[in-house]
Amino acid sequence: MRLITMTLSVLATATFAGNMNADDTPKRSAELQVLERFIGTWDTVLTNKNTSKKSNTIERRKWSRKGHFILSEDFDSSANKEAHFLITYDTKGKLYRGCWINENITSTLLGTWDEENDSMKWDGTDSFGNKLATTHRFITKDRVEWSTVVTNPDGKVVFEADAKQTRRKK
Repeated sequence: MRLITMTLSVLATATFAGNMNADDTPKRSAELQVLERFIGTWDTVLTNKNTSKKSNTIERRKWSRKGHFILSEDFDSSANKEAHFLITYDTKGKLYRGCWINENITSTLLGTWDEENDSMKWDGTDSFGNKLATTHRFITKDRVEWSTVVTNPDGKVVFEADAKQTRRKK
């Protein structure tokens, strides 16, 4: 009797766990599948073009529980600061939405995917009214280069940077 109870418990647990995994990996639209390129742990070297100063960041990106958002936890070891990046696809607006935030600034971004050039172009504003223009270029599945230009409300460039990202091996 005890063997039957244990067998049924194991079977029920295995069945329940299987259902949990199925919910955790929903079928994603083609637009959300584009975001799969962002998933993983990335080592980033950012070069501030204004000062030539380099900083190193580790970015850990994963899907949200329901699989509709990319959640990114970023840690800049050079400055000992963290930031977070959230990305999704807006089916009604037919564009990508992003929000980048740290303890000093929030940036909201709207993105378009360029299949031909394997790149994502982001435009947005930050909490100071500055305009941002950023492009992520997916060189290979494990290498990304991106650049950003920030202009103040008067149109003056206040920040410009290039970054190279390498996906860590699992």
